[in-house]
Amino acid sequence: MDSANTTLDHVWPTELRTDRLLLRPVTHEDGLLIQELLTGDRVRAHLGGLVTQERVAAWQAAYPTTAGAWTVVRVADQRPIGLVTIGADQRCEGRAEISYQLLPSAWGEGLGREAVAAAVSWWTDAVPGGGPLVAVTQKANLASCRMLESIGMIVVDEFDEHGARQCLYTSAGDQDDSDLRWVRLLAEHRDAVERRRGAQARATEAGQNLPDDLAALTPDELARLCPARHGAHGRICARMAAHPPDLHLGRAPDGAWIAWLTTADA
Repeated sequence: MDSANTTLDHVWPTELRTDRLLLRPVTHEDGLLIQELLTGDRVRAHLGGLVTQERVAAWQAAYPTTAGAWTVVRVADQRPIGLVTIGADQRCEGRAEISYQLLPSAWGEGLGREAVAAAVSWWTDAVPGGGPLVAVTQKANLASCRMLESIGMIVVDEFDEHGARQCLYTSAGDQDDSDLRWVRLLAEHRDAVERRRGAQARATEAGQNLPDDLAALTPDELARLCPARHGAHGRICARMAAHPPDLHLGRAPDGAWIAWLTTADA
């Protein structure tokens, strides 16, 4: 397998488009954006702190020549609002890492989720043989953890780095089948994530409308449940058929509420 950086060189440059965003290669005109991101207190709160001016200048020079470095542009006003990068993971040979930073003015709109999901999908679909893709975020950065989990990424390890506890995420389809430890960790943490997500889903108004005993539903109510089987062990989604297609809510074999993500055509 080629290194992640070598693989990226074969497919770069590339642009990605979503409903609200354009991800394009970083240019020298993005210097101010890089400065704002690397010296912003709120942006750097969970990223190791502020960066020196020397490091800012180095990154301003490096990003435009780095394969896998995108500027995130909001289509509505054509304003650059962040960076998403994919590159070799220095912790593990043969593995790629995705990183992301958004200006605070763009927080709270789901734009980070949209940008990262687009890059992850591109790596999975358009970069065959690219190897596992991981994301690392501080455990204390709850918003980042929730965002990664919302696009189907799973915690497979925790470790200390830069003076803080870090969570290592990957997509369920990114494991090397020959690596039994990787598979074991995926299975273990997928179950924990889905159980936590199920508890959160049950706390919503829609979740609370489901009876604890699904057997108590009338035949008419049962007929209106999501008709497809999803997730592990042929779980049946207990939500109504017209619910948004990516988040399903049902019961684990032990009776606990559990929620899992699929694509719209799953």
